[in-house]
Amino acid sequence: MSKFTEMETLRKEIEAKTRKLQEMEQENFDVNGIWEFTTELDCEGRRSRHLGRYEGNLYDGIKLHGSQCYYSLRCKRVGFLSSINSKPRKKSVCFSIEDNSIKLFDKQDQLEKLKLSVPDGHNLKESNQFGCITLEWEK
Repeated sequence: MSKFTEMETLRKEIEAKTRKLQEMEQENFDVNGIWEFTTELDCEGRRSRHLGRYEGNLYDGIKLHGSQCYYSLRCKRVGFLSSINSKPRKKSVCFSIEDNSIKLFDKQDQLEKLKLSVPDGHNLKESNQFGCITLEWEK
């Protein structure tokens, strides 16, 4: 079998599997996905406001954005989560604290004051960003 014949065979297999996947997605609702949340801005519903994007369980996204809605939330699937990539992955955010009890942009002071209140499964460390520390967690 030549490389070109093999490539054509693979294309046909991919097209067939893509059609099958689309049929299955239309027949079966998966609450896990990538969701965008919007709400109306006025009582007529003529304008809307984008509230954010959420990756994960639809119900968790609804709870996250529920307090920001006017009358109701609009939940739109914009993607699917791959079970191949569903293993826990590390997430992190660099941030700084502005508060009277913490010296401005002092990484060590921020770490010292926050270390006692770090939730389980989370870690604080110095960041390479000016005046910031990093919060890491498993998702």
